[in-house]
Amino acid sequence: MQSLTLKNPTNSPSSKFLPGKSYDLAIVGAGVSSAYTLIHYIAQLEQQSSSDRADVRPTKIIVTEKFGSFWTGIPYGDRSGCHALLISPFHEFMPQQPEREQFVNWLNANRDELFAPEKYQHGTLAHKWLQANIADINAGNWDDLFIPRYIFGQYIQQYVATIIAAATAKGSIEIDLVTAEAFDIQRLPDDRFQVDIALTSEDNSYLFTNKLVIAIGSPPNIAFEHPQPSVAGNDICYIDNMYEPSLDVNIDRICQSLKTSNRPSHRQLAIVGSNAGTLDTLFGLNNSPELTSLVDKFIILSPNAAFPHRINREISPIEYSPEQTIALAQISSFTAKQIFEAVQLDVASASARNINISDVFTDITKAVMIAMNLLSYDEQKQFVSIYAVEIGKLQRRAGGEYLDVVKGLIAEGKLELIKGKFKGYSSDLGCEYIASETQQLATLDAPLGVIINCAGFQDVTKSSSLLIQNLIRREICLPNDSKRGFAMDKNYKVSKNCYLMGPLVAGNIDGTFKIWHAESCQRIINLSKQLAEVLIQPEPLAVTPTVTVSSTKAVEMLAT
Repeated sequence: MQSLTLKNPTNSPSSKFLPGKSYDLAIVGAGVSSAYTLIHYIAQLEQQSSSDRADVRPTKIIVTEKFGSFWTGIPYGDRSGCHALLISPFHEFMPQQPEREQFVNWLNANRDELFAPEKYQHGTLAHKWLQANIADINAGNWDDLFIPRYIFGQYIQQYVATIIAAATAKGSIEIDLVTAEAFDIQRLPDDRFQVDIALTSEDNSYLFTNKLVIAIGSPPNIAFEHPQPSVAGNDICYIDNMYEPSLDVNIDRICQSLKTSNRPSHRQLAIVGSNAGTLDTLFGLNNSPELTSLVDKFIILSPNAAFPHRINREISPIEYSPEQTIALAQISSFTAKQIFEAVQLDVASASARNINISDVFTDITKAVMIAMNLLSYDEQKQFVSIYAVEIGKLQRRAGGEYLDVVKGLIAEGKLELIKGKFKGYSSDLGCEYIASETQQLATLDAPLGVIINCAGFQDVTKSSSLLIQNLIRREICLPNDSKRGFAMDKNYKVSKNCYLMGPLVAGNIDGTFKIWHAESCQRIINLSKQLAEVLIQPEPLAVTPTVTVSSTKAVEMLAT
């Protein structure tokens, strides 16, 4: 790969798109899954011999993206802001070569501009992060850093733009990048597809394609019934999705709501959920000096009222063994549920000894993998569909910069954790929830000025996405048993000539091919490379991808 310098990437939407145009390959969605699928697909095209391609026309490709920012998705683009951090350290985020080397070379070449102090001075926590890590940045010690995610977004945009430009110049591809929302897909009698797209709120169009990749990211957030308005002029500020339209826009909206409120008692903010999205939100909110001064208390409402475990840079030797999970391997027959129950006991044992679960994450995960591979096939399906995700919840991990925000707020008496499931809000009754311990309806004592929904994603059978609804209705894609994604085979095929990439591949098992979590960049790079090898063939290869779960390559597999 040629050297990349930091500049504005040429990923601008194409002006060549015409209604009814036909393509060899259409990719719906332009996040990281789409980016790496395209990167590997173009590499496969160019590996074909010149004699094989001497009289072959360029491969016609179209990529549609409803938000207009290509290749970054929500995590790595403008919608997350420029200061949100990786949830895992750099060495876990991208451990594989050559991708790691390329990214590191780009970081080293562009660090003066990427980490210029003026870019971080307006955020309280961003400035603190830069000051704490500038020595390692200058030394190129990236491995243990939780760098701003936006930086990776800049890199991937430049990377894809460079590859597209080179392949187009060689005549390997013709590509259209179209800002549009795909809302319906129909299979044609010749097994091609018609993709219906909305270019604007009033302008619909369509395209045809021989092969189709669905790479639309995670399903929409679980949506709650919006709170009922209170007395005129005192409506609560309700944020259903902090990244819609963007984190920064919603922080400004919250600031304005709190500043204009004539009820000082409403200077309390509730966040529904205690996951990575909640940590992202807390970091963003407390990065704003103005908003920090406007909030008296943050109330976190979730069924377990627990944040991810802290990832430590240095781990001292620990005498610990997940005995309950290891013991299962000595039993002639056991179930997926028993693995989950054994992990629960091992996690409880470690916590009782004040052992950080993150420090023994690898030990527990290896024991789980050994046990899982001994299950019957039917039980492995149960594990992939249900219990792997539940085990992951017990082992959630996050960086110190994010968890230090939580620690500091608790020390100041500005953060309260409440175990419960959000039920709703009204001006008469306040914020209602189902208490986890009693399963009874309860009400928050504190009046609220803001409620933020960070409760996670919908399952695909109940999705508010029109595209997901239509894919299921037309039986182009069908939900898998987990309901977190679509059923597919080991070649990523959901139906003839239609393939899947990204978080929606979760919950699939086909022989030794098992995937229950596909939201990390590390995993996306590996999976998309295998998909590209399938797409390049006239017919899908009948081979098993090399993502088989093993005890030695499961370091991040159970993290959610």
